[in-house]
Amino acid sequence: MTFKIATEPTDTIDSIFDGILFAIGEETGPSLSLNLSSLDERGAIATIIHGITAVGMGENNQKGLFGPIPVPYNEAFRALIYIFTVKSKTLAEGRFCSLFLIFKKEMIRFIANVYSMIESLLNVYQENYLPSEDNLHAETIKQIYKELVANLKLKPKKRLFRINDGLTVEYEDSKIKLGNELTSLIDEKEKIIYTYIPKNLEDEIKEKVTKIIKQLNKIEYQNMFTIKPILSKKSFISILNKHNIIIIE
Repeated sequence: MTFKIATEPTDTIDSIFDGILFAIGEETGPSLSLNLSSLDERGAIATIIHGITAVGMGENNQKGLFGPIPVPYNEAFRALIYIFTVKSKTLAEGRFCSLFLIFKKEMIRFIANVYSMIESLLNVYQENYLPSEDNLHAETIKQIYKELVANLKLKPKKRLFRINDGLTVEYEDSKIKLGNELTSLIDEKEKIIYTYIPKNLEDEIKEKVTKIIKQLNKIEYQNMFTIKPILSKKSFISILNKHNIIIIE
């Protein structure tokens, strides 16, 4: 039971995903049935084998979302695995299936924020679109992915932080009060972290707050964003104004 392999990537503008893989359990193991991602066939097959091995192929009738896991041969990507079983005319225990959501590793923060929603949506889609093996059609899988992307569009934000007397605070609503140690604007769309540190700050404190921003970049954005120090208060305020950020006095 196989679909025609399609290796061209789907349109992923405003999507946290790069594409999907779909595999069906056969007597010899999981078989790649659909590739709608930028991974080549070698990478797609390796990802399925690695993922199913990590999760365990249908052990204890498990179902749900697992991962993220690394994508073999491609350090830039990660994958989520959705495991489920459909009714089968030939297998009493049902037909084991797995859907892999491929995404770039810098999207991990966004994935974490909507992880539960991804699983809930996939549960609904599986129950409604894929109750049995008779429904395992390429167009159905494509439709599920299309709806998932539509419900989970990427919405880059502008995030505002300040460090004042050693206390780090994130501001909401495009308003911020400048910190006496550091003020930062993160433009997720441009992948830039603007930082302003007052010139008269002690070197020890400068090193400390710089380390905090670097750690934030590592944890939240996998070191994929550019940290851009702004040396003058006037220039930093100009950047805030450009991004329609209101400064609280």
